[in-house]
Amino acid sequence: MKVLFIHSDFMRYEVKDKTRFAEEISPGEEKGEVKEALVAFLTVEKGDEGQIEETSAAAVEEIIATAEKVSVRTVMIYPYAHLSSSLAGASMAKKALELMTASLRDRGYDVTAPPFGWYKAFVLSCKGHPLAESFREIEAGEKAEKVEETAEEDFLVLTPEGKEFEPEAYTEGSEAFQVLMRKEALKEEHKAAEKPAYLRLCKKFGMEWEPMSDVGHMRYNPKGAIIFDLCADYATAVVNSLGLPVMQVKGTNMFDLSEPAVSEHAELFGDRLYTIETKRRSFVMRYAACHQQFAMIKDWNFSYKQLPFGAFEVADSYRLEQSGETMLAFRVRRMNMPDLHVFCRDEEEAREWLLNLHDRIMKEAKDLGRDYEVLINVSSREAYEKEKELILEILKREEKEGLIHFYLSGKNYYWTVNIEYVIMDAIKREREIGTVQIDVGNAERFGMSFADKDGKKRFPIILHSAMLGTIERYIYMVLDTAVKMEEEGRVGHLPLWLNPEQVRFVPVSDDHLQRASDLAEELRKGSVRVGVDDTGGSVSKRVRDAKTDWISYVIVIGEKEMRGDRLVVYDRERDENREMTLGRLLSEIEEKMEGRPFRQMYVPSEISKRPQF
Repeated sequence: MKVLFIHSDFMRYEVKDKTRFAEEISPGEEKGEVKEALVAFLTVEKGDEGQIEETSAAAVEEIIATAEKVSVRTVMIYPYAHLSSSLAGASMAKKALELMTASLRDRGYDVTAPPFGWYKAFVLSCKGHPLAESFREIEAGEKAEKVEETAEEDFLVLTPEGKEFEPEAYTEGSEAFQVLMRKEALKEEHKAAEKPAYLRLCKKFGMEWEPMSDVGHMRYNPKGAIIFDLCADYATAVVNSLGLPVMQVKGTNMFDLSEPAVSEHAELFGDRLYTIETKRRSFVMRYAACHQQFAMIKDWNFSYKQLPFGAFEVADSYRLEQSGETMLAFRVRRMNMPDLHVFCRDEEEAREWLLNLHDRIMKEAKDLGRDYEVLINVSSREAYEKEKELILEILKREEKEGLIHFYLSGKNYYWTVNIEYVIMDAIKREREIGTVQIDVGNAERFGMSFADKDGKKRFPIILHSAMLGTIERYIYMVLDTAVKMEEEGRVGHLPLWLNPEQVRFVPVSDDHLQRASDLAEELRKGSVRVGVDDTGGSVSKRVRDAKTDWISYVIVIGEKEMRGDRLVVYDRERDENREMTLGRLLSEIEEKMEGRPFRQMYVPSEISKRPQF
């Protein structure tokens, strides 16, 4: 049996004329279409006839393996007699197609099978990435191997005490852990949810899709832009505070697939590759900072004396997420990865630094009032046993269980342990934010080596980490946290350091405008983002506008404030009016801002000078 796989944007067909083997079709079956699907052009050969069930089962496993690589659940099996000159009889070919269609449906796939024995016209759009086209020759003997591989992908729950449980039998843990376990291990589909409330906050803060680009690309108006840049600044500050020498680099985002190291890494990464085709060459858009950092560091000279060190870049990265699965600020095609790689002398040093990174990742979530569950992926049973002590140490530090995911064996993964840090969001969905991973393969693949104390050539162990997640996902967690505040009956607010406008003065009339402007300037000198509502209109309306804009502190300036230094300040976080001096307000802001980045506002201070976004 021969199969040509095409990962497609869409495939449309229309029946034209019968052959003498044509099956009868009902009205409405003359046409068909699938979108975001794997199309399998399939030819059944004479050699398949004596073992049609076995060969069909082997083909099903190959289809599923390919569908998983390109992350689709929709398949079209298209009978195609042009891949071989040694064709099976029509009845055997039809039987194979029926067996395969039924088996795939039983496995949860949405399968379309055009009518057998008809001449058909079709229109096909191929996605064009490196895994979008592949060819397989399938024999019945492949079945056992494929079934065995699939059976080895498994999950278990591990407690800090070292006890192991099958996920089906585990009823302990937080609600968030149960949500993670049911989705990942038990494959329970989420029920359809209401429109996520965080989208309202995306709109409020100027984050939206760019309609003139590809699917999954975002744009940021000034409020969103400063939030984005502050998050990137903070990610950089976190990395630089680790007590590790960090080399900050910059580079390009596209790499030549004819380079062996690049193509091998892309093949191991698997699906969702974003590619660019030119007349002579094919390029992959980087899906993290790995390519650029590794391409650069292979040219560096360093010894064991310089290790460990980090390499860091906030890297624009690209993943071809399915168009129907993109999610504003969470699942995007162009993301920005604050990507840290820690280069270590050996596995022991790598474990030590992984624990350091883990502690900081957990702290950053707690600072936002969130807590992570951990999904710990291991590349094999052997890797699990080897790293079990490390995994248990992580669970003991958090005093909670973890979900262990065993990947399929038989594949030369470049990593051994990959930890995903997951929150449960406001609509009770698991959302991966941060990551850390032990990489044992890419140093040699890319030619990054160092001299040990004996002068011998060694390859470092590399830790990959996005400690805050992508910038977009960190913003998602911030907004989702605000939604949870509202659900708990509190006033939703942003952390002060992230608020695009931290303080707003509302002068009662033009007579009070200069006083408001002078006070604003004093705060501005103290590194505070300050606005002045000089638009006129009623004070109550302008105060409502400030609260609608989620300003952290709102201050009305009237006759009383003209004469004295006491101010009545609306504090959004507390949702109350407080009386204080300007100096006390500035001190409070400085305390809350300690260790956090600052940027001046991206819009004019005066409300009257701002466009309507």
